[in-house]
Amino acid sequence: MAFRKNLANRCAGQLSRHNLFRGFVFLIVFGFAVAVHAQAPDVVKSPVDRSDRTTLRGHHPSWANGQNEIGPVSADLPLESLTIVLARPANRQQAFDQFVKDQQNPASPDFHHWLTPAEIGQRFGVSSHDIAAIKSWLESEGLHLDSVASSLTRIRFSGNAAAVSSAFGAEMRYYQVNDEKRIAISSDPQIPSALAAIIQSVTGLYNVKIRPLHRVSAPQVVQNQTTAQTNASASPDGNFTCSGSPCNFVLPGDFAVIYNLNPVYANNIHGEGQSIAIVGRANVNPADITNFQMRAGLAQVAPITIVPPNGVAPPPAATTTKPSGDQFEATLDVTRAGSVATGATIKLIVSADSATVSGLDVATEFAIDTTPLPAQIMSISFGSCEQGNAAGVHFWDNLFQQAAAEGISVFVSSGDGGAAECDNQFTTPPATQIASPNDICSSSFSTCVGGTEFADTTNPSMFWGASNGSGLSSALSYIPEGAWNEPTTSSGSFQIAATGGGVSTVIPTPSYQTGVGVPVPSTGRYTPDISFSSSLHDGYFACVAASGSSCVGTSSFSFTVFGGTSAAAPSMAGIAALLNQSAGGAQGNLNPMLYQLAANTSLNVFNDVTPASSGVSNCDVGTPSMCNNSLPGPSSLTGGLAGFSVGTGFDLATGLGSINVANLL
Repeated sequence: MAFRKNLANRCAGQLSRHNLFRGFVFLIVFGFAVAVHAQAPDVVKSPVDRSDRTTLRGHHPSWANGQNEIGPVSADLPLESLTIVLARPANRQQAFDQFVKDQQNPASPDFHHWLTPAEIGQRFGVSSHDIAAIKSWLESEGLHLDSVASSLTRIRFSGNAAAVSSAFGAEMRYYQVNDEKRIAISSDPQIPSALAAIIQSVTGLYNVKIRPLHRVSAPQVVQNQTTAQTNASASPDGNFTCSGSPCNFVLPGDFAVIYNLNPVYANNIHGEGQSIAIVGRANVNPADITNFQMRAGLAQVAPITIVPPNGVAPPPAATTTKPSGDQFEATLDVTRAGSVATGATIKLIVSADSATVSGLDVATEFAIDTTPLPAQIMSISFGSCEQGNAAGVHFWDNLFQQAAAEGISVFVSSGDGGAAECDNQFTTPPATQIASPNDICSSSFSTCVGGTEFADTTNPSMFWGASNGSGLSSALSYIPEGAWNEPTTSSGSFQIAATGGGVSTVIPTPSYQTGVGVPVPSTGRYTPDISFSSSLHDGYFACVAASGSSCVGTSSFSFTVFGGTSAAAPSMAGIAALLNQSAGGAQGNLNPMLYQLAANTSLNVFNDVTPASSGVSNCDVGTPSMCNNSLPGPSSLTGGLAGFSVGTGFDLATGLGSINVANLL
């Protein structure tokens, strides 16, 4: 301010009294602009010539081939919410990268200096000239610019299939992939060469199959309940048996014992004052949430459901008919986050998919580009294949870059397909498997959360009580963990069911990702970062009335059990709410801090997952087991895709391991 005042005083003597006020105002405004940020340089230097084109690589999925092609898309088919991800000018990208590092550096004046979406655009976005050039090109092609993100790094546009095909120099066609009909551009798109330096990628030119990452059991029945729990304050002490045998499932009280949350709760840290955004595509049945909370001995609080203004409202949640996978997912995510951070506000931000629009894209963008922000923590329990989907990786990375600068901590499930996230989890492995991580998890600005499995089968009584205490809990202590890997079904068939993990071929290794176990030399972003229990063995207790698991009853009642890394990400989101409350504010991207803490093993923040902790005596990466995330073949335990073994420090199956929450805080 002193600079601006002195500058104005020096100039005042040269101004007439009549012009003094006007000149002073001008100089204040000018001085403010200089102090805050320089004008974004123009990247588009030459006129847009439609005949001079450049190919955008990595925008044509491998499944969009002649073998799968079934015909052209109707010329008048409306394609909505396609997104151009803009490339910042080099100096602005460098400035942004340094700024987000400084936000996590306690010695920097920008430490935890979070920005609004508009401030990110002002300081680090592209120029209005470049946006105007793209707008003019889109309109010349018969397309419509729908919106520009506040960060000035994304443009949404729409138009019919004929206009999109013409603009990008390739036809939109239908493809049959297994039992799914998809839309895709027939080859890598082309854009005017004058715009090549400003356009990083384009999403929406092909369908991406984004799957919820969970497994749900058939209904289970609690029998011989000595004391029935009829309200939130009742104590359901008694025998917790299923079909006459003891049941060991994870309830909130168990999670608190195993991962050491009780000392945190004892200090009155429950996530009060914090909000967690659960990104999804479906509504929940409120009764499922309150019945779960009643059985677990928690206060009964329903989530707040938000449908973005440009989203598609999902249908009402099923209450008597079979729920969709998306409803199961939303139920799992809400109960996991809300049962870890019982004092936090859970905001379920949902948009259903349309024929050409991903509801997850819409919901996530709303969570990061709305002022004020709905939440400072976000959990996404969905995934798809990174291989052949560079455009999708850049899209999610752009969203999560913005989230980090705003102080939002983002948690994403690593996937349930082991080392082959392209394959459908919980199905028979295909003859040919391709190594690939979850593309939503590849961003270095999100914390990728994988899955572990408790090594408790040799002596369960060492870790689980013979009867249940408050909230049906029975865990006695921390339980050693291996990598979650269930290569066979209960009937002995071979399946894909293991914690996701691997190396991104699109995102480089972030500077913070160093330490014992991190591969050297660096070859890409390594995932996952951390892990929590995700197996159906000792899975997560839940209530879903529409699946015959209402949790309603006295001496007996039905419930269901969830597994999958979908349970791990919202669990970590709940822990982040405890951390935010304890620290007195938002923490943003936790990854730099997590790897720094891992370097000091005396802090005991992480439960390291190793061959010894997994209980596997002969750890062979060629044989799927709890010491790796390898996959079986279609008809034998061996012969599938070799994944990655657990090991000391970081590994590509469980990351840094699970977390001792009290030690973390």
